[in-house]
Amino acid sequence: MLLDASPDLHAQLAGLPEAVVPDAVLISHAHNDHLLGLGDLLDYVHYAGGALPVYAPQDVFADIRSRFAYAFRRSAPVQVLPETGVQVAGMRVRAFQVPHGANGHSHAFHLQRPGWAAVIMTDAIDVSPEIAAGWLQKLDLLVLGTSFADESASPRSGRSVYDIREALELPWARAAGRVVLTHLSHGVDARELSLPDGWSLAYDHLRVALW
Repeated sequence: MLLDASPDLHAQLAGLPEAVVPDAVLISHAHNDHLLGLGDLLDYVHYAGGALPVYAPQDVFADIRSRFAYAFRRSAPVQVLPETGVQVAGMRVRAFQVPHGANGHSHAFHLQRPGWAAVIMTDAIDVSPEIAAGWLQKLDLLVLGTSFADESASPRSGRSVYDIREALELPWARAAGRVVLTHLSHGVDARELSLPDGWSLAYDHLRVALW
């Protein structure tokens, strides 16, 4: 499955050693860095007769329909993701809403199969104890967005994603079996970081075994 469609999606797919068509695409929110590559996928959905299912939570679906109105003229190439999620690649995948600070809200993805669970949460800050209790317990893998190493000097009212300093203090992150930090910016210098065992930084073309 493909989670989100970044602006350089075409280059990412073209750089793979062989052609890959995912079984499903899920979109977390309608910000450019997660959505602009969707245009190419919607063309594929059209010419392949709807063979690629694309899902988004209800509110994100509305944004996509507005942004890509041309693609909805004959049919809807994007489906509303059911609250119960979808079964993809042997996993049940569900979305849950998370606060995105100054940018409103986003969605994270919960992946689960018997005896294994993961969360992909790229754009979030100030996740409530209620969300953590419902979605972030007993994780084998957590992929967490941390755009900067330390944003403590910035006004919190203008922030939208955890920094690495904060991530290291999150009880539900510390409890995860593995943590991969992603959504990294120029403000993160991997040479200066010391991460706990089981924690790592994401990088282009990273492969992570799920189980």
